[in-house]
Order: sequence, then C-alpha cells, then structure tokens
Amino acid sequence: MNIVTPPIIVGENEAFEQDALGRSNFGQSLLNLVSQSSDELVISLDGKWGEGKTTFVKMWQGMLNQAEVPNIYIDAFANDYIDDAFIAVASAITKYIEENSVNPDDEKSREFREKAKLVGVQLLSWTAKVGIKAATLGAIKDSDIEELKDIKSDIAKGLSTVVGDFVGERLASHKQDVERFQSFKKLLSEIPSLLSPEGDKPFVIVIDELDRCKPTYAVELIEKVKHLFSVKNVVFVLVMHRKQLEEAVKCVYGENIDAHTYLQKFINIETTIPKKIGDRHDNDINQYNRRLFDLHEIETWGDGRNLVDCLEVLAMHFNLSLRQLERVYTNLAVFYASSSENQLRLVPVISFLAVIKVVNPTVYEALLHQKITYEELCQKTGLSDHDQEDSSLRKLQFLAMWLKFSLITDKQFEQLDENDRIRSFGQSLWQYNVERERLMPIFIQKLNMFTVA
Repeated sequence: MNIVTPPIIVGENEAFEQDALGRSNFGQSLLNLVSQSSDELVISLDGKWGEGKTTFVKMWQGMLNQAEVPNIYIDAFANDYIDDAFIAVASAITKYIEENSVNPDDEKSREFREKAKLVGVQLLSWTAKVGIKAATLGAIKDSDIEELKDIKSDIAKGLSTVVGDFVGERLASHKQDVERFQSFKKLLSEIPSLLSPEGDKPFVIVIDELDRCKPTYAVELIEKVKHLFSVKNVVFVLVMHRKQLEEAVKCVYGENIDAHTYLQKFINIETTIPKKIGDRHDNDINQYNRRLFDLHEIETWGDGRNLVDCLEVLAMHFNLSLRQLERVYTNLAVFYASSSENQLRLVPVISFLAVIKVVNPTVYEALLHQKITYEELCQKTGLSDHDQEDSSLRKLQFLAMWLKFSLITDKQFEQLDENDRIRSFGQSLWQYNVERERLMPIFIQKLNMFTVA
C-alpha cells in the first residue's frame, strides 16, 4: 500500500504518456501556437492550486522536446531567495545555451553571457543605491527621468549627497544604459538560431510556481520578463493562479490598483488549464479518483467500489482540487493501513471524515469533540438526507443518512418514522458492540493517530 500519492515522474522526452486527464490535445494546441509564433509572446497559463499545472507543463516540455523545440523550465518559487529576478532568468538561459548550442564555440553564446552580466550589474546598482522601483532599464521613459530630476533636486537639499550624486550619474548615463539594454535584447532574439539545427524554432521559457513566491519577487519577475526578456523568437509561458497573483500586485502597489488590468500589460495571450467538469461520468475528478485508488493500492477488504463511489460524489460536492483529493487518499491510506480486516469500517462515514478533514478542519474538530449537531453539519456542508431524484445525489443522500444516524440524539432517533431506513443501520454494528453515538469519535481518533502534512 502506498500511503503518500506516488509522484508522476515525467521523463525528459516523455510527453503525455501518463496523462490521466486527457490534456494532450490542449498540449498539442499550445505547441502549435508557440511553434507558429515569431512575436514577442508572453502566455499566461492559469489554474487554481492543486489542479495539476506543474504536471501538465512537465509533460508539455516532453512534447516540446519531441518536436525539437528548445525550452527551459524555471521554478520561480525555488529562486525567490535571489534578490534580483533578472539573475534567475538570465542564468537559466545562459546555462541552457552553453549546454545545448548546436555550435558551442559560437561567439554569440559568450557575448550573451557577457551582456547579461553587464545588464545584471547595472540593475543591481540601481536597486542597491536607490530605494525606488526603477530597475527596468529599457522601461525608463522621459517622464521617469523628470521624476528622477525631482528626486535629485530634493536630495540636493541635504537628504543624501551620495545618493544624489548617484542619481545624477544615472541621469547622465541614461542613453548608454538604454543602448546596452537594447543590445542585450537584440542578442537574445538571435539566440534561438543557435539552439535548433535549422534555427527556425522559437525558444520557449516556462516559469512555474509564480503564485507561491513572495509578492515582491513574483511581480518583479513578471515585470522583468516583459521589459528585459520579451523579444521576437522567444516565448514565455507563465504558470500561475491568476487571482493569487493579482493579490500579489495589490500587496506591492496597494489595494486601489486594478490588478487584473495591470497584469494584462505584461501578458499577450491568456489561457487556462483545461478541466473536464460537465460530464457526470467523465470528468477530471472521477478520472483522478480512480487513478488514485489504483495508485495507493489500499487493501479495502471488499469495500473498494463503495469507497470510490463515496469519494466521487463527495469530491464533486465539495469541488475538491486534484491536490486535495490526493490528501484525502493519504488520510484513507493511513486509516486502512493502521486497521485490520475484522475492525469496523463504515465507508460512508470514513470517506466523509477523510474529506472534511481536508476541506473544513473546523467542522472536523467540532465532530471530534461532539460539539456539532446533524442539523448544523448539514448547514455548514450543504449535505441533506432528503429524497433526491438524481442518482449521484442519491449517493450523497445515503451518505448523509449515515451521518444523521451517527449524530442525532437518542430522542431524535426514537422519533424517526418506523419505516425510516436509518432505523435499520444499527444492524451493521451488532457484531462490533459499538454504540451509535460512538461512531464519529472512534473513526476520528483512528484518523488522528497520524497527521498528514
């Protein structure tokens, strides 16, 4: 049995061979788009946390490799300890050129490294000496220069002679800075010709995990991509949770900024990680649910089909992400691994607890301490034991009936109609000598024996 979901290992030249969610067609469309482009292209790939963005782009890189499209992957979160985002991107590009140039002795490879070094030093001198956001050489406009003149004038009044001299120096060398910057960009646009035999393929740079970075770093990285690296024949794919990144923009520039419009200034094309959600029988959650059951190899002693069915309706009801579903399965694997075949298992209750522990820990704690009624649980979770016409909702109804059986008081139980199906549930407990009201605490204590990080 696998307690933790085994990671999907995607080989360098492996594309969508392990694709469980049918995303290869979208990957091909994205490949066609970038292959046909010679523009300054920045594409955003949007998706919420845990929807498989990283797995998709890893598989997509394999597709790029099969098509001999040069590409690199940059984990922005792994690099946000570096103060300057320019260094992280430029060093990754330089390393790739050195390792993959069709002509390692080409002068352009060495020239790019040297120009990147010069631009990097220039940017660091700006940010190190002046506490203002002006570290995008080519983005400095005449209005910015006027602003800097005002700053220099204020500084000259006695705030700081050293900084005042530096600002004056930068104003005087502005033309040289821009020329250096333009020369760097021109050379970068020529680099793709060194990376493929025919020299006719774009250079694709995938930047992932932007939404996990420090807000300042994430915003700076996007700005640097647009101002310093966006050139013809180079395509950037920025992998992000758009809403989270908009919050980062607000964190940097204030709540009053229109973050959505601001990001659009840096992105040419927007797309979203594909999700199949419409078909009740063929959607991402159902597909991944079955895959996880197989991957974890949980010994359910005959409960497997029931477990998969319960998790299917719960995952749809609570709109679980793929990552959340993985954590649910880890909770269940812990439960089953620490249990024996002859122990009591009520799949509807166990599966609900494994899910609610992930999506709503507050409700889970209330259940643990028996501080929530069945009526309150229904109100907080949207569950109901009322009759349903839809077959999938009837599964959810049956699960809710088990929760009702476990949570209502003795008085409420006695007041149930004599034909109420819930009255018969107690027969499942006779051989285990377990009282109805002890079900929740028993299963929760079992789940709590080990904490899933």
